[in-house]
Amino acid sequence: MLANTQHIRIEVLHWDGRLDNRSDLQLRLRDSLNGATTNAAIARATYECWGTEGLVHLIGDWSLVVRDHEKKLTILASDFAGVRPLYYHVRNGQLQWSNRLQSLVDALDVSDLDEEFVAGFLTFAGCPNRTPYKGIYSVPPGSAVCVSASEIKISRFWSMPIGDTIQYQNQHRYEEELRALFREAITVRLQNESSVIAELSGGLDSSSVVCIATDLMRRRAVPATRLTGLSFVWQNSLDVPFIRYVATHCGIECLDISTQNVPIITERQVGDVMPEPFQPLRKSIASIAGKLNAKTILTGQAGDLMMGNWFDDSLQVAKSLRGFRLRRAFSEALEWSKLLRLPVYKIGWQAFKAALPPTLSPSQIYTATDGSYTLKSIETSLTTNFRERTELFDSERFSNSWKYAPPERRKHFRTLTTMLELRQLQIPEPLQHLDYTHPFAHRPLVEFLMSIPANILCRPGEPRRLMRAAFADYWPAKLRERRSKGVFNTPWQAALRPLAHALAGAKQLHVVERGFVERNSVTPRLERLSRGLECNEHQLRQIIMLELWLRNRASNESTKQMLLAA
Repeated sequence: MLANTQHIRIEVLHWDGRLDNRSDLQLRLRDSLNGATTNAAIARATYECWGTEGLVHLIGDWSLVVRDHEKKLTILASDFAGVRPLYYHVRNGQLQWSNRLQSLVDALDVSDLDEEFVAGFLTFAGCPNRTPYKGIYSVPPGSAVCVSASEIKISRFWSMPIGDTIQYQNQHRYEEELRALFREAITVRLQNESSVIAELSGGLDSSSVVCIATDLMRRRAVPATRLTGLSFVWQNSLDVPFIRYVATHCGIECLDISTQNVPIITERQVGDVMPEPFQPLRKSIASIAGKLNAKTILTGQAGDLMMGNWFDDSLQVAKSLRGFRLRRAFSEALEWSKLLRLPVYKIGWQAFKAALPPTLSPSQIYTATDGSYTLKSIETSLTTNFRERTELFDSERFSNSWKYAPPERRKHFRTLTTMLELRQLQIPEPLQHLDYTHPFAHRPLVEFLMSIPANILCRPGEPRRLMRAAFADYWPAKLRERRSKGVFNTPWQAALRPLAHALAGAKQLHVVERGFVERNSVTPRLERLSRGLECNEHQLRQIIMLELWLRNRASNESTKQMLLAA
């Protein structure tokens, strides 16, 4: 076995995921494949022909580890959206990696916390390329980590289409292209004959996935033949009637998970290997998938961004200003002014600042929260020392390439950057044995939607403008009339209030003892949260999850020590 290995120049040590453009790559690489047809063989031939930059040709949800014996390199790579996770640790030139974080933590017996991750978690709900464990990193999406005996080099093989522009004379071409790409996004995810589960919230995103998936199944355009809806419901939810409309329209069974019985988080379920919400719900999903023998779960995640669900996209005015079309700019600013109930001069001034060159345009105008979701409070309980120690507000934490996009699209690219670098589309730990996948994150679809004019997707009072025009015929009539959907605030508050009440009276808080949070600040905020009062709940969610996760971690360690002692 060792003798044979010496003659292998390039070896695939790990392939996990789905490859959507197999046929195209098999044709282009036929001379290198020598008859091999597996995804791993295609990935090997891709690297052999084009190097790490060539990994951009692999379209799908995947992670990959390649050993280049000739260059004495090990390459770890992840798809553009980071859907399939991959973690690594290097010590004294020795590389260890795994697609399961828990496996790597157990193998290394790592216990020290990475404070950079904690800072990012409490501020942004995550931290690019880091895990809770010091020295263990995640492979960045759309990138290759090249490890040799002397260095670690990270090279990006996919970049956002910042400079790309697609403009059609006929508006209907945008609709046709969107329909074709979205049908493709679902088709490539339904190539398995096993049962399929689709999350169904009653909103336009998940409903579009369900409606088009069932249409493809009826036409026998995909191998999959059975789809079951799965919905999270709670008392007085505004979404339930629309969930029922869509399920009836598509002729599918829809199973409900009540957030009253299965809350978003509990004291003992806030993530195992890292702090994260929805653990109880995801374990229920895994259980249902097992009973249905389902291998694929479709979601509507990323739909809001991709489909232009913006209440305030008034920076579109910057495009007219940049082209010196002043009359048109004033007309557009007036439309946004009426919708947002802001003076025209404020809309125009923000657009003017956005139209400046990237080095002169202030980042704050792109990082402001969309007007429909503006937080009432930005109160924080993080200690000054901790913020200084971890440089919480360091602008280099995330990539800044979005600044070089056209001014009217910078906000969109910044949101995409955050979503990808925080790996918000990554398969959750309880579901990693399944193909948990997001049609709205289909790379050709993303590249198309991020390259078309902003006003095609959204106009004043018309969020999801293109989506409504392209998908309306797939939807039941009552869904076409829907302008907004319910939010998850009710189940969040139901889960958080009792936990906040218990923590407010706790004598010991790990987040305080570790110097992350001020006791005098967080206690009254927890009390206010338990009573449903304003307290910047979004940050408290992160503090509560981290505190409970640290408690469970300490409890599990004590139990392990007791067992060893016995």
